[in-house]
Amino acid sequence: MKKCLYIFIVLFWAIGCADDDGNYSYSTVNEIGIDSIKELYTIDQFDILEIKPYLNFKIENTEDLSFEWKVNNNVISTSRICDGMVTEDPTPSGSAGYTAFLCVTDNATNLKYYKSFTVKVGTAYTNSLYILSENAEGNAKLSMQRRDRSNAPLIHDVFETANPLLGSLSKQPKQVYYYNNNFVILCAEGDRKMVAMDPKTMKLERIYGEEVIKGEYSGTFTPQNMKLYMGGMIVAKEGLFGYNYMSNQALMRPVAGNHDFAPWVDGNMQMDAYMWVTYDNSDYQFVRLHNGSGALYDEIIPITTDKFSTERQKFLTAGHYGYDELRPVLYNTEEKKAYFYRLKMIADEWDMVTFLPIWEFSYEKIMERENLIDENSISVLGMNSLYWFIANGSKIVRMHGDGGEIRDLFTVPNGVVVDMLLDAKEERLFVASSDGVNSWVYVLSTLVNDFGAQKEEPLQMSGKIVSMARTGSWTY
Repeated sequence: MKKCLYIFIVLFWAIGCADDDGNYSYSTVNEIGIDSIKELYTIDQFDILEIKPYLNFKIENTEDLSFEWKVNNNVISTSRICDGMVTEDPTPSGSAGYTAFLCVTDNATNLKYYKSFTVKVGTAYTNSLYILSENAEGNAKLSMQRRDRSNAPLIHDVFETANPLLGSLSKQPKQVYYYNNNFVILCAEGDRKMVAMDPKTMKLERIYGEEVIKGEYSGTFTPQNMKLYMGGMIVAKEGLFGYNYMSNQALMRPVAGNHDFAPWVDGNMQMDAYMWVTYDNSDYQFVRLHNGSGALYDEIIPITTDKFSTERQKFLTAGHYGYDELRPVLYNTEEKKAYFYRLKMIADEWDMVTFLPIWEFSYEKIMERENLIDENSISVLGMNSLYWFIANGSKIVRMHGDGGEIRDLFTVPNGVVVDMLLDAKEERLFVASSDGVNSWVYVLSTLVNDFGAQKEEPLQMSGKIVSMARTGSWTY
């Protein structure tokens, strides 16, 4: 009986198999192995992360694969070989870095395979050329180019990229300024007329405006330019405002009165926390700000001489040579003549009551020049080389600071010169020109053997450049 049952089962199985239409798939699952990706990659912000992974397959058909590279959960590339720009903020000190991974998807089976790794991001901002421009709507735009590597791209909208939730800068940009780890942008119109930013991350640190001015002042605040050393001073249409960034204090107004201060202020770079010098266009004299009563700059003291008069001369431009010598230039519009001066500041003694330095000032007229520099000129003086670089319209010349020979340097082929900047070694002159719609930056040699030669391809951008600044140590 058992034998008959066995035969029946075998026959039933055989009949069932005979009726099967054979529509089963026995293909091997395309398992993917991902290799040759390091555990840690170190890269600077705005650099391209390049990774070529090795993929191991059980079968060779890879046409239905898709790829996704993520850093900090942001997709930077969808190619098999990673070629995406990393825009994450620099990694905070002590942090292991950002989590990153490659996801490979087999679209035929919707199976996903992952390989994780870590990315540490360094700053791109600390060795750079910064360009502040004004677009067609009058808004300020900040751009930058790294100067510690060759052929670095020009990055635009730096403020918006670093502060994605804060909107844009204000209008009528005036100056981008960097000194001693302080990065500041000035605008004449808007809610952010003066902003301080972290030079490593370009994050907004603080906004300065009328509401933070100390004392009884209740007027407007329209900044034009600034200078920082151990202390700071902002030149505004309304007057001169002290700025103590060392103690993170707000703006402070020095002296009220009927003064027409020049759009210039400067001081001694070694012992300057107690002294600033400017020019009063209404009284035609150089003056110093003095904090004689202990309050911040509550006196204005004329710097006088009996050797000559500066009557009817208004401030035109100035340079800083060395640490304690200013080179102001005044201009007489009726004579169409520029007067060059040397102003020295010496503080060898200290007041034992206030413990403030006792300053001695002297200034002398170096030379007079006609038809060289006027109200429309752009100029820069080398800190060490004592050469003036002067641009009128599109032409740039170099003149020795004590009245030596004048040499033609360069003529910009587009627009007119709007700003100039020397590098730290004074070997290259960065010249910004604009036609009002577009701008260019030319890099020129100041060295004897290739004087005036273009050292790089000019940078081109939309908008009108109004100011340039440099940070860090540059290499070429």
